[in-house]
Amino acid sequence: MLSFTPNPARPLADTAPCLAPRASGTPIIGQLNHVSRTVVLVFAILAAACSSPDRRYTLRGQITEVAPDHTQVTLKHDDIPGFMPAMTMAYFVTDPKELEGFAAGDLVTATIVVKVSTPYLTAIKRTGHAPVPEETPKPHAMDILQPGDTVPSVAMTDQSGKAIAFSDWRGQVLAVTFVYTRCPMPDFCPLMDRNFAAVQSAIARDPALRDRVRLVSVSFDPEHDTPAVLRAHAETLGADPRIWSFVTGAPDVIASLTGKFGVSTIRESDPAKTITHNLRTAVIDPAGRLVTVHTQNDWTPDALVQEIRAARDRR
Repeated sequence: MLSFTPNPARPLADTAPCLAPRASGTPIIGQLNHVSRTVVLVFAILAAACSSPDRRYTLRGQITEVAPDHTQVTLKHDDIPGFMPAMTMAYFVTDPKELEGFAAGDLVTATIVVKVSTPYLTAIKRTGHAPVPEETPKPHAMDILQPGDTVPSVAMTDQSGKAIAFSDWRGQVLAVTFVYTRCPMPDFCPLMDRNFAAVQSAIARDPALRDRVRLVSVSFDPEHDTPAVLRAHAETLGADPRIWSFVTGAPDVIASLTGKFGVSTIRESDPAKTITHNLRTAVIDPAGRLVTVHTQNDWTPDALVQEIRAARDRR
């Protein structure tokens, strides 16, 4: 049973989803077995599809807890076909009145409305009542890095096949984004590639930034995005390896790293075997501390260059 709930001390990041082909033969459970039961991937399940403004799914389950302010309810629910497996999870409601009269133990049906922001429940109806099983797991918190946190240095491999870690670039400002080469949506990974290409040009022109900044594109599709694939992709983009690195790593390492940045990916169960994901672009200072994270695709190369300059001078 998987569990998840937002951590009130660490605000939920907005999600902007994207669909892309999945490497065949990669079972989702096999991936999840390597990841903490914190389930950093769960939020991606809740990201809306690019093809429509929202999606709706029917949920059936048992309430295990209702927040005192009636803004959130925790449910142990059954499988939701085409959406997510059975799990215990906390959901928001937009109107606290939706939860009036409900209590732990109530058996309910509800509709999950999935938009590009936080998903929520509506149309909650009681169908019965039963004791809550003692073994019901408690939902856990997502542990997402916050500005000022030291970014973990994990083992990765760059496009040349060289072992690399964030600590190897200590002393440089890092701009990090999360992509994969087969992403078909022009305003998602391809836009991140185009923006980084523009940032690379700005860095190359500026002696104050050259040799002091590293762009890092992390692929969260390591089964497909091998070093050879990343090298070909980098060459297509005109990436200068002195400035811009493409990296990947073991699936469990990449899943843990992307989760720390609030990047969420999930392999859908539809016939096309798509992947839903959101976007994150971060700036890390020379001491390895997170400076800022962009949660959408609306940042500009010029703005990122200014953030890089500010991080360069940070003490």
